[in-house]
Amino acid sequence: MSRPPLPELPDNVLDQAIGWLVRIESDGVNPQLLEACQRWRQAHALHEVAWQALQKSDATFQGLAALPGSVARDTLQRLQGGRHSRRQALKLLGVGLLASGVTGWSMRDSTLVPWGADYATEVGERRQFVLDDGTRLQLNTASAVDVQFTAQRRLIVLRRGEIFIDTGKDAATAGGRRSFWVSTRHAQLQAIGTAFAVRDEASGTRLRVEDGVVAIQGKGQPVMVAAGEQYLIDANGSQRVETSPLNASAWARGQLVAKRMQLRELTAELARYRHGWLRCDPAIAHLEVSGVFQLDDIDQALSALSDSLPVRVERFTPLWTRIVAR
Repeated sequence: MSRPPLPELPDNVLDQAIGWLVRIESDGVNPQLLEACQRWRQAHALHEVAWQALQKSDATFQGLAALPGSVARDTLQRLQGGRHSRRQALKLLGVGLLASGVTGWSMRDSTLVPWGADYATEVGERRQFVLDDGTRLQLNTASAVDVQFTAQRRLIVLRRGEIFIDTGKDAATAGGRRSFWVSTRHAQLQAIGTAFAVRDEASGTRLRVEDGVVAIQGKGQPVMVAAGEQYLIDANGSQRVETSPLNASAWARGQLVAKRMQLRELTAELARYRHGWLRCDPAIAHLEVSGVFQLDDIDQALSALSDSLPVRVERFTPLWTRIVAR
């Protein structure tokens, strides 16, 4: 007996359900994630309908998920067209990504904010906060921090993502100006009247100082980082980055500024600001890109690439985009 067709649901609800399914399958048994998904399902009757419908995915599409990427892509192309075809393509996309584990899937670990974070942003969101001491704190896409102020010191714990800090004068404190620290998985940073950007990466913590001085505290003597300098800090210590294809603090102005950046790296950066799967074909990954891209319109940024490079942008669904040779 054939399964019933996917119910007629709003596209945004179906997209959300697929996103939850992908995250849960990718992250394994995560109680916080499961609880958050349950809250989403209970928020609206259509959410639960979409969730149950995806649990009954057609076995044919499950089988296609195991096929090589080119075959799956051709299948998706054949499915493009009317509303029903798009919905089938979305369903295949959801199942296929579960099986493939592709690294370009930007929702694999960054869509949900960490549980209980004091300040956080979703994918594609950038926000600015003014803390009690006058510090201006900006959070980049999919970022989260905790703020721990005591009578002796001010501490920002970067739990995920990227921040820009312009430290406040702390004028209201009776005991004088307290020390200001940023803690990450790889580093302990002490700000000395400064403005600076900090990014948590898999390989380490990236620090870029715009104004003043930041001290990288470790086992030995602190490393003093002056304005205009950038460092990468990991378990082996800190190393100055002499040149970088990416302006590490331009995002605070809503821009991605690239200078002779390889297309694979630029694509990975752009993917941080949008839901779904974005990657470039390995055949063109080496192409160099220089330019200024507006983070509030990633689709426009992708279109600009096709105007300046011998590439084209393939959009299979709102959640699946590839940059390929033209």
